[in-house]
Amino acid sequence: MGRLNLKKIKLNLLRLGFNWFYQLSYHVRGPQKQRVSFVTMRSARLNDNLKALHAEFARDGRYQLKVLCFQYDRTWKSKLGFLVAALRTLWLLATSKLLIIDDYCLPLYAVHKHPENQVVQLWHAVGALKKFGLSLPTASRSVIKPHTNYDWVFINTPADKFAYVDAFDVDPDHVLVNGEPMVDQLMRQRPLQHTGAKRLLYSPTYRPGARGTAQVLAYVQQLVRSCQQLTGVWDVYVSLHPYLRLPVLDLPANVHVFQDAARVRALMPTIDLFVTDYSSLSLSFSHFERPIVLYTPDYDAYVKTSGFYVDYYDYLDVPHFESAERVVAYVNADLANYDLGRVRRLNAKTFTHQDGHNAQRVFQYLTKLT
Repeated sequence: MGRLNLKKIKLNLLRLGFNWFYQLSYHVRGPQKQRVSFVTMRSARLNDNLKALHAEFARDGRYQLKVLCFQYDRTWKSKLGFLVAALRTLWLLATSKLLIIDDYCLPLYAVHKHPENQVVQLWHAVGALKKFGLSLPTASRSVIKPHTNYDWVFINTPADKFAYVDAFDVDPDHVLVNGEPMVDQLMRQRPLQHTGAKRLLYSPTYRPGARGTAQVLAYVQQLVRSCQQLTGVWDVYVSLHPYLRLPVLDLPANVHVFQDAARVRALMPTIDLFVTDYSSLSLSFSHFERPIVLYTPDYDAYVKTSGFYVDYYDYLDVPHFESAERVVAYVNADLANYDLGRVRRLNAKTFTHQDGHNAQRVFQYLTKLT
């Protein structure tokens, strides 16, 4: 109980400090005409939605663009760096007409925001499968209510709107279905053939806390160990969430573990099999119309602690297994007969804006606000 009270006191002090700094910055400088700022706390560089939309603003040439990228990895060094990044974020918020983000942004939620500082959320995931934001059972226990102060949210399909309205404290009329900017690049990609070993990409979803990290790493090790029984020659790629602290791993030569969204994008057209538990990357990968398999060892527990916006197995309609051994057994025995019609149907309901102009539509809407 004492530790919980101490954490609550720290967060309340942080909220007071953040709000004081934001208000001071607003009154000293205030929003600058034509200033648009891009902030991410999940990567050391702009990726996906932010990168695509930033390119539209840069191409136009009329705007003063600011960029802040910080990758939080839960180390002590990162925690100190986060405080600096948080204050820089609040300065950009106070001095910009538009602040555009793509993920959770704690300093934003701690302030009494002025309406002249408009905030745009371009959530980093395509679609809405697993619950996130205010939809999670733990959100109501937060000292600083998350996912507040959003003025606009841009999403991919009309079917996803109910999920974003539930996950974010935002006016439902300000959740707009213009297509996500990062989808434009995906639509330009085509499946690529490659020589040599077959390629498997495994992307487990993030689970919070030390226990969650240990759980993810255990699943990774189980799948890597089982993949040594794959028939034929395979390269196994493991993409881990940027918030997960990656330890030194003793891996076989054919296994490659990384935390890099750009590398995922580059790899996806060449991947022969995508394996995940609950990652929305399954939706993105459906564009390439290649096999998807689910490895979900904690499905029942995950439903209770996090949950889904959809009937998960029914919505994806792809093979699913609770053990790594069964995944590998399926790949060896049945992958050659995989029904790609399942993936094509998933692709069709995921991407309703396939004209390659999502970033332009979002840009044109936002220029009316500046």
